[in-house]
Amino acid sequence: MQIPTFEGIMTVVTTPFDKNGAIAYDALGKHLDFLIANGVHYIIPGGTTGEYYAQTIDERREVLAYVAGRVGKRVRLAAGTNSVRPADTIELSNYAKDLGYEALMLAAPFYSLPSTQELAQHYRFIAASTSLPIILYNFPARTGVDMNREFLEAVSDIKAICAIKESSGSFARMLEHIVHFDGRLQRICGADDQAVDSFLWGAKSWIAGASNFLPAEHVALYETCVVNKDFVQGQKLMRSMLSLFYLLEQGGKYIQYVKYGCELAGIAVGSPRQPLLPLSEAEKASFRQLYEKLKAAKIGKLAA
Repeated sequence: MQIPTFEGIMTVVTTPFDKNGAIAYDALGKHLDFLIANGVHYIIPGGTTGEYYAQTIDERREVLAYVAGRVGKRVRLAAGTNSVRPADTIELSNYAKDLGYEALMLAAPFYSLPSTQELAQHYRFIAASTSLPIILYNFPARTGVDMNREFLEAVSDIKAICAIKESSGSFARMLEHIVHFDGRLQRICGADDQAVDSFLWGAKSWIAGASNFLPAEHVALYETCVVNKDFVQGQKLMRSMLSLFYLLEQGGKYIQYVKYGCELAGIAVGSPRQPLLPLSEAEKASFRQLYEKLKAAKIGKLAA
């Protein structure tokens, strides 16, 4: 198995829905073209931001196939194939492999609350059943279980497990990974408001939901910090982005804000599927104010 080096902005792409709630593939195609034109390095369908949990397995297969066909070789592809049922995860993972995806992004199965050893055995089973490298996705607020040090040590012998997207929000956890797993696991930024911190401590990639509607700004921050290693300028750029990122991470409506951000960016992706509801007019107004202030900062020019 060839283990890729993950570098750049990895957009966990939203799934557009039409007014009847069906997947809007024309909008998805336009959105993918918009992201690629603005310089993102990876496209990841099937993540939480893509509302995979609200889709059937057939719909998820269709999205994976459509994205692979539309993107082609223009940028790199990873697939979110998480499911409550391990059999579904394996089916989707092997399907993604056949479509040309180069890696998987996998969170813990939600709701079942496996113990640390049960979770390790789950990943051992998945890794033995598919031939793609695995990016662990630690998001205990969503899954109910934490990929802690004990778990990471329990899967450290599995070659396929090669990276971790840490979305617990803990900066201490980032440092723990450096102390105990540096050189073993690639660290991928998984908290938008900690991007500069992640880059400072050696992360080379960022799985970013907000890059759905701010792709050029994300690329500018990545290039400033990772390519040019200018963290003084990177901090200035982050200051311009931080208020919006803070609302996304702490506002309780991440998916809704991302979808509305796409609308403001000129890409209509519709409302989320139930049980989520659209933003209120007041929520839209607050978000729009932050979005317009950020766009006025012209981060791309600041980073040049």
